[in-house]
Formats: sequence, C-alpha cells, structure tokens
Amino acid sequence: MSVVQPIRPSVQVNPGNSFLDNGKPRRDFPAWHFAMVNDRPRNEAIERAIAALDLAGKTVVEIGTGTGLIALLFAKYGAARIVTCEMNANLAGVAQRIIAATPYAERITVINESSTVAIGRGLLPRLPDVIFTETLDCGVVGEGFMPIAEDIGQLAGPDTFIMPRIVTQFAALIDSDNLANLNRAGLACGFDLGPLNDYATGNYFPVHTELHPHRFLSDNVTLRNFTYLECPDATPVPVRARSSGTAHGMLSWFSAEFGSATVHNEPFSGSHWHQAFHPLPAEMTIKEGEELSLMIDNGGYALVARGT
Repeated sequence: MSVVQPIRPSVQVNPGNSFLDNGKPRRDFPAWHFAMVNDRPRNEAIERAIAALDLAGKTVVEIGTGTGLIALLFAKYGAARIVTCEMNANLAGVAQRIIAATPYAERITVINESSTVAIGRGLLPRLPDVIFTETLDCGVVGEGFMPIAEDIGQLAGPDTFIMPRIVTQFAALIDSDNLANLNRAGLACGFDLGPLNDYATGNYFPVHTELHPHRFLSDNVTLRNFTYLECPDATPVPVRARSSGTAHGMLSWFSAEFGSATVHNEPFSGSHWHQAFHPLPAEMTIKEGEELSLMIDNGGYALVARGT
C-alpha cells in the first residue's frame, strides 16, 4: 500500500523536564509500564500476532510507543517502516535509546506527540498497512479509546489492518463491601468522614479482584464489542441474578483480539492489568432470579435497571 503523505524527515523528542535537582531521572509516567513489560503472556501473545502477519515492505503506525517494544517487534518480523508516537517526553526518550541500541533503528521513527497532534502536523503516514495501539486501561475507555478511534479513522484506509481488531468488554454484578470501601468513607474512630465522599470516583477504578472478598450476583455478560472504526453505542444487556445480595457495583474486564492472538485481564488471570470496579450510584438489594439489565457508558459509568 502506498503512503499518501510522508512524514517529515527528522523529528526530535522534546526532552521536557526530565531531571530532578539531584540529577536523577524523574518518572512522570505511570508505574504500570514496568509491570506491563514484564507481563510475559501479554508479550508472547502480541509477538505471536505480529509474527503471523506478512510485513515485508509494509508501513506500520503505532499509537503509544511506551518503551518501543512493539515497534521493535514489527521491525523484527519484517516491517519496512514503523512510525510510532508517544506523548510522554521521558518515555519517548527511553524508547529512542532502546531502539538506537538495536539493528532496527533505521526503520523506526519515534515522534514525541499525541496521535491527534501528530496527525494535525502531518507527521503520521496516511493509509498505512497496519495500525497498532494498546492504549487500553482496565475499563477499556480510560486511556482515550474514543479520541484515538477518531485518529485511527483519519489514518486508516480500506485495507489497513488495525490491531486490536476488536476489544470485548465483559461484566458482572458484584457484592463486595471491601471493594466498595476502596472508594467510600464513613465513621472512623467515632468521627464522620463522609465529606471525603465528595471526591469518590464515579465511573471506575482498578482493582485486583482476588485480593478482596467478593461474591458475584450475576453471570458474566458481554457488554460491548469495541472497534476503532464504527464503534457501536452502549446498550443495556439483560441478565438474571443468580443469587441474592447487595450489588455494590459492576466488575468489568476485557479481551483484546490482535489477530491471531488475544490478551485479556479477567479475574485471577495474572494479567498486569487490573480489573475495573464500577461503583453504582446507589447500592441495590438484588433477589435471586430477578431480571436486570446492565450497561457501561462511554465514560465508564455503570447503569443497572430492574427488568429487561
């Protein structure tokens, strides 16, 4: 596939404020990058998916460079040109250093911009053969899924292969005082700390489910299949309560299909991704066998209604 608009020949990473006064590097990106690059099942799944592609002579655009590992995998398996953008200056610099130490440096360009800015400046190739992004958080939408989908829509051609092809979000109602207490305050030592609840998270936050006592009140349901082109709107999904209890929120997780391999963060999977806990606006008393409908909107807010 030909590239309609070439990138500018030289792009420099903006170093930003990369050092503390004592001269040591300052980390201004999330610590989960360390866990992610040590997530062996994730790494192996993505490598399998990339290795299965015919990349000879192909152009790849990546949104979210991170350490540069994915760009290097595309180069390792034959891509002729990889253009990758990373909005964090420190991470972009790390990626440049890592890539420069490999035999693939001449084929990889790192751009220190968001994809939106890079597109606006004409820095990303149009109609690439492959677009890859892993800008997914535990609740799918938190790392800018929708804006990045718009950017991908501007770049992709009819034959562009987008990775992941589809991201499926699963959810279930959950009864867990312990999880709810991660996001609420009440009495402590005889004092009412309720005003702290003005700052409680409304949509969702990351949790490792296995660390907290919990009980599922419904079976798992597929809430939505996210795609970067023509992503469907959220709609209510019917479910029957399998046991009685107090529904404190919904727990959600995802499976991302990268072609011939998938990555996922279901409970007890050992993934570096947490699961997402979506607190309900108000706790609900649920009866076994009750008909309900579940939905999570584009902002990650959980909605539960009685009946279907």
